[in-house]
Amino acid sequence: MAAHGASAEPDLALLRKPGSYVLLLDAEKRPIAGNYWLSEGLKVSTRSRNPGSYPEPLVYSDQDFPPGRVANMYLFLNGKETVTPDIRAVPVGETATVTRRFEPLGQLAGKAEARSLTYTLTTVAVISEAMAGAKLLSRIYEIAPVDPANKEMDWGRRVYIETLDLDISREQAARVVDIETGKAGSTGDFEGIYASRVLAGDDYATCMAEKRAGKEYQDAVRREHETNDAWMAKEYLATGVPWWEQDDAAVRMEALLNVTGLCLPGAAK
Repeated sequence: MAAHGASAEPDLALLRKPGSYVLLLDAEKRPIAGNYWLSEGLKVSTRSRNPGSYPEPLVYSDQDFPPGRVANMYLFLNGKETVTPDIRAVPVGETATVTRRFEPLGQLAGKAEARSLTYTLTTVAVISEAMAGAKLLSRIYEIAPVDPANKEMDWGRRVYIETLDLDISREQAARVVDIETGKAGSTGDFEGIYASRVLAGDDYATCMAEKRAGKEYQDAVRREHETNDAWMAKEYLATGVPWWEQDDAAVRMEALLNVTGLCLPGAAK
């Protein structure tokens, strides 16, 4: 497999292309959030936690604002989201009362209840700005619960970078100073790239650099790309069934590139 890596300057032509990723970087060149596309209509996303911590689990979705499909094996998450009214159509300076409904799909359908959440959304501004030579269109908005005791969402002011399809908090947006685009061989490979950057200087980063250079790792990337990633890219949006709910899920688990277990802390030799 050809070597994968980042471009020196962000190449926005890569966005939404299968096998491409985009990262938002802070002043230390560590990722804040990122996407990796399996197809034009399906991606996995992750965000960083506290400095030095492993990033959040990869979540499959069609888009960020708002997502129509979301799935994650470890979170027992697989469903369809419907948001009304169209939150992208709320004019600047206006507030809309929004209903967000989640309906379980696949094996969870009929076992887990559908649920709805009502909140308010105010469009604060729509701005166009340049960063790292790229022109970005962003929507600044604020969400608040109808019930002040509700903690289901990350309430407050947020920024949706439409150009990159990344939705982040105001605090995260304030730390973004650069953008990186590149190519990864599979979802697991993307997770390894992202985690290595977050844990730069840690044994994990050293271990991952060594692993990614080896044939065994590249073979594992290819297996995941040709099996689980291929299923998600071609079938998930149409069927609502993720690879881990397939009849051959036990076999597919063997093709899962588990970079977390591959380079546990202290694993570098």
